[in-house]
Amino acid sequence: MDDHNDGQADSEKDEDGDILPRFKGLPNITEGVDNIYSHLLKRHVYLYPEDGTHRKWVAPQIIVLFATGNVNQVVEAAVKDLKHPIGTGLVASILVQEPLRQTIIRKIRARMELMDERIPEHPNFLNTLKLIERMNCRTVYIEEFDPSDKQKLYGRMKPRSPIIVLDFPQVYFGDKPTAIITLNTFRSLNEAVKLCNREGLAFDTVSVWTNKLTEGYDMVSGLPRFPNFRFNCINVPFKANAMVTVNGSYHYEVLAVGGELTTIAFPIQHDL
Repeated sequence: MDDHNDGQADSEKDEDGDILPRFKGLPNITEGVDNIYSHLLKRHVYLYPEDGTHRKWVAPQIIVLFATGNVNQVVEAAVKDLKHPIGTGLVASILVQEPLRQTIIRKIRARMELMDERIPEHPNFLNTLKLIERMNCRTVYIEEFDPSDKQKLYGRMKPRSPIIVLDFPQVYFGDKPTAIITLNTFRSLNEAVKLCNREGLAFDTVSVWTNKLTEGYDMVSGLPRFPNFRFNCINVPFKANAMVTVNGSYHYEVLAVGGELTTIAFPIQHDL
């Protein structure tokens, strides 16, 4: 009897009991892992953000900056979204008219801040890095230099630096959010329309920056498949119910373009 009881006790003994007593029957996920916290954190990155915006683009925006537009406000919007480049309603692409190309690149580089610490190891971002290297893309990022490099001739990308890719559309980097912003240059309004379509995203909003209102309306007529336009502003919620209204120093319109309804909003400058 004693021998029988001892055998039964041995057969019911949980071999993993000393490791994961609360998860009997499950594989030992910590085997071969030195730092359990880092291991679990890395697993969590694959599910981040929790709202699922890493799986597909959600309300992406494109900025079209004409030569007369406010470059500083565009830079501010880009730098803000580059800090956490996966999410809802983010700037995915920038089109800049040729005279402002070097200016906006220089200003963005000077204003860039490090990304959220979860982004550099995110699969979407890592995949984008591979494609950037494969296609030999020119990029804008935060540089760091060795102390011995007094003239700063041999810079490299600083860890957690955001990235702007030059002269490539978003569609080249896959169908999931890429965690970068693309920047392309146009000379004419017609070229800007073509580049908008070339990006390959269903932009929720086209943010047009120009002192010539006609350029904004020409973009509306040239891009009938995009539902929302903002003139000289961005991230302004469209709350108007009427076809044309003024509310809170903003002008709102709803236009029918190609059989589709398009919303437009832009700030009003009051003469003092």
